[in-house]
Amino acid sequence: MKANYFVKYWILIIIYMGFIYYLSSLSNPVEQVIPNRALVYFNFELFVYHIIEYLILSFLFYRALKTTTKNPQTLAILFSIVFAITDEFHQFYVSGRVSSVFDVAVDSFGVILMQSIINVYEWIRNNNKLE
Repeated sequence: MKANYFVKYWILIIIYMGFIYYLSSLSNPVEQVIPNRALVYFNFELFVYHIIEYLILSFLFYRALKTTTKNPQTLAILFSIVFAITDEFHQFYVSGRVSSVFDVAVDSFGVILMQSIINVYEWIRNNNKLE
């Protein structure tokens, strides 16, 4: 693996996974990270944050894997869901947090949603070239 490839793709994934790990170590990340004023404008349910978090992670994995593997979407889904499971395992040991299979399901939804968006984008891009 070339150093340039690692820096361009994998460093961002590692930093982002560290950010998710940091959020998981907080007893109440929504209140501790997001200012109270922002919740007035963005009154999202808690699960929407999970979806967005793992949408981004799934995209980052896809972006890094698409140049080196034949099945980047499958691997992006697999790696992202495995990380979601380990993240919930980590939360089990954080006071004030609850480990939940539902959270893994919501995270997985975000992962698969991103790969679906990528499929739609690629389909539109490929069909516009034919015209």
